[in-house]
Amino acid sequence: MSIIIAIVLMGFIEAGRSQYLTNTVHKTPAASEKVNDLSCYSCNATEDGESCIDLTGNNASFIKKCFSDEYICMVKQFSYTVHTSNSNVSEPKLWSLERKCISTCEPGCIIIGERTKLYACTSCCTASLCNSGKAHSTRAFAHTVCAGWTLATVAMVARIFQQLLLLSR
Repeated sequence: MSIIIAIVLMGFIEAGRSQYLTNTVHKTPAASEKVNDLSCYSCNATEDGESCIDLTGNNASFIKKCFSDEYICMVKQFSYTVHTSNSNVSEPKLWSLERKCISTCEPGCIIIGERTKLYACTSCCTASLCNSGKAHSTRAFAHTVCAGWTLATVAMVARIFQQLLLLSR
């Protein structure tokens, strides 16, 4: 009798695991019917040049229909400033700019450095083609935001900072 009870309990435990511990996402019919009509500008200034930075004129080639799980348009901008010998700070110089659709986005800036400061700023918006401007102004942020940055972003910031140090020598 105890063997039968053990087998029945194991069956319930196994059924519970398969129902509650799977990696699948259950969507109601209403959620499944929701269509993502978001379109964002998608380009990289390193590859696409000045036309990605300044979106005036015909930029239809940069318009991308976002995937079903991408409900955010993003602009990520890397720029830097340099302190000169007389304590003046240069105007921010653009290093790189990227626009794209994305599923999660953390707006803000990471600021690294003292004499040469590297700014990695991200802007997020949710309307079609809203990512037409640059990321937040580097002057507007007096604090550093680090939460939510991926290892790849931190690695890119480190590479750019290293190249800037080599250029300033």
